Amino acid sequence: MRRRSLYRRIYFHGVLLLVATVVALALTGFFVGRDARHRAHPTVLGTHVGSLLAAVPDEALPAVAARLGEELDVDLAVYARDGRTIARAGEKPPPPLPADAVADLLAAAGFRRQSPRLVSGRIGDDRYVRVQLRGTVTDALLQGLAFLVVVWLVLAAVSAPFARAIARPLEHLSETARRFGAGDLTARARLDRPDEIGTLARTFDETAERVSRLLAGQRELLANVSHELRTPLARLRVSLALAAEAPADAASHLAAIEEDAAELERLVADLLTSARLDAGGGLALQRAPTDLGALLEAAVARFRRQHPARAVEATRDDAAPVSAEAGLVARVVDNVLDNAAKYSDPAQPIALTLRPEGGGVALTVRDRGIGVAADDQPRVFEPFFRGERSRARDTGGAGLGLALSKQIVDAHGGRITLDSRPGEGTTVTVWLPGGTTAGPTS
Repeated sequence: MRRRSLYRRIYFHGVLLLVATVVALALTGFFVGRDARHRAHPTVLGTHVGSLLAAVPDEALPAVAARLGEELDVDLAVYARDGRTIARAGEKPPPPLPADAVADLLAAAGFRRQSPRLVSGRIGDDRYVRVQLRGTVTDALLQGLAFLVVVWLVLAAVSAPFARAIARPLEHLSETARRFGAGDLTARARLDRPDEIGTLARTFDETAERVSRLLAGQRELLANVSHELRTPLARLRVSLALAAEAPADAASHLAAIEEDAAELERLVADLLTSARLDAGGGLALQRAPTDLGALLEAAVARFRRQHPARAVEATRDDAAPVSAEAGLVARVVDNVLDNAAKYSDPAQPIALTLRPEGGGVALTVRDRGIGVAADDQPRVFEPFFRGERSRARDTGGAGLGLALSKQIVDAHGGRITLDSRPGEGTTVTVWLPGGTTAGPTS
């Protein structure tokens, strides 16, 4: 398919508009401004007027000239050889000729055309007449047409760089988009313009930057998932090999295998939940009126079974039910409590508070642990990020807990925040809006 240049389309569109305007004016002048007078050959009209005035004496010329001017719709004047005015008729009678031009005119025969609408001629030995056609609609249109032709030529000349100035950045933006679509994620328009094209370019660059970060995040996520899956699988393989070599110790190896299998199961469950929320967002939630107080008690009971040596101080105020998917909210509480247990001193209790706040319910979990470095705090809700870089079983994990918790809370229309001071502890606050709407989010 032949490539159509936007530059040429803009340029020729403007030129054609001007041509159409000129043609319309020309046709209007031809059909509206036509008359049957002697406009094609004004010398004929001058000869006719001269033949009528030639036999009229000077004293009668004013009256005859006035009648001819009115009947023929012309301006005329009769002058003597010495420049004296003999007769005048019309609104703007032509002025007398210079002396040398008068002598030349009286020495010749016939009428001379001195402008498109003015003729002069001899009507005796010592006098001459000047006849001028009055302006008409046709004359005005023809003058306008000539003016527009000049304007058209000027605009046709200056429109070329103007159209190019519009088309060039659009072509650059189109080329940038083509490169980005072909896989060059570094392609940016970088057009610093104050107009709409500049706004479009900046919007494209911002979108390209977000897409690039998203794709980079997906690649990082895939690499992290591969790593997290490979680690427990490798441990499973080692445990199976040890169990096969030492059947007497099979029981201990089977316990390790069970722990690794549970870790794999949790990781896969977290990834599936994250994918579900990414795909459906709030639409994927199966909401129902949920009593967070009861949910909190169940979470504390599970925590104590898993960490019998840890103390939990739970405080709850009466709070209205919220519209939520209870299983997902329970996972948020479990994740936050589990993080608090991993990164705090076992001798220090974990404080858990539930209270009404701002038209919803706030859940706060506070530990007195190692805290999170200030540089790491903005990233704690990123998938697979862990401020404590080790992957040991006691403090390790996939680093999905807080990231998944944020997804769940965001899907419920709430918010989750973290406030931490290294060496003093961390406080995580989850706020969910009030409401008791049941069923899927619509």
